[in-house]
Amino acid sequence: MQITYLSHSSFFVEYNNNAILIDYGELPKRAKQGEISEGIFELAKQKSNYYKLFGYSSHRHEDHYDPNIVQQFLNNDLLYILSDEHELEMEEYMKHKNFCQLYPQTTTNVDILNFANTGSTDQGGAILLQDCNEDFSIYYGGDLAVWDDLPEFYEGFAKEFTWLRDQVVTFAPVKIAFLPCCTSDGYQEEPLLNGSKELIELLKPQIVVPMHGFGYEYFYKSFAEEMQQRLIKNQVEITTFTSFDKHKYANNSIIISYAENPGDSFCF
Repeated sequence: MQITYLSHSSFFVEYNNNAILIDYGELPKRAKQGEISEGIFELAKQKSNYYKLFGYSSHRHEDHYDPNIVQQFLNNDLLYILSDEHELEMEEYMKHKNFCQLYPQTTTNVDILNFANTGSTDQGGAILLQDCNEDFSIYYGGDLAVWDDLPEFYEGFAKEFTWLRDQVVTFAPVKIAFLPCCTSDGYQEEPLLNGSKELIELLKPQIVVPMHGFGYEYFYKSFAEEMQQRLIKNQVEITTFTSFDKHKYANNSIIISYAENPGDSFCF
């Protein structure tokens, strides 16, 4: 498996000749053409490289979703999957046969992928996904977090956490979990950190990747250090994407790995 950071909350996940583009939004602004190693996804360069290539967005906010990218997938007969809400307006292109919507607190199968899709404390959802041919799962947190010290965030998070807890046991062990680590306006609140700790303890991932930090990338490292202090029952090891393969990791440790620049990647 190879993970490449495409800025903010976007990643390109490659495994066993399949790939998933996650939360590649209109923002932050990127060049239209370039290489994955530069943090730029260009469908024309990638579509023939994989047996299956999927697109996924956790919600419609412009830092997670780009309708132009979605339509490129659809026009190339590729599936695009969106965690959505019934209350939001259905755009015309969303009626395409290759556009799939996931709604809060539902489980479903899309092609070779099995999903458990939560709701969110913002919009859309977070997902636990498993390729039906693989023995591992991936958790992608979208904008599900305890964003601030307010009842609406505690209550919303607790509701989704409880539902997710019942789904985890039906999926393969979580290999990697992507978690939002700060707000878009540059705050890393205690409630968010405590909620992240709860998710890590529930999911028991081998690897944790912090995200949602465009413009505040220094929070990736501080998130890793905060989790290391909080997860006192676990051995937590911290590394960057670019130094990932230079370390030897203890058995059963949790590895928190963070990107420093768009295009950074690691394999495991």
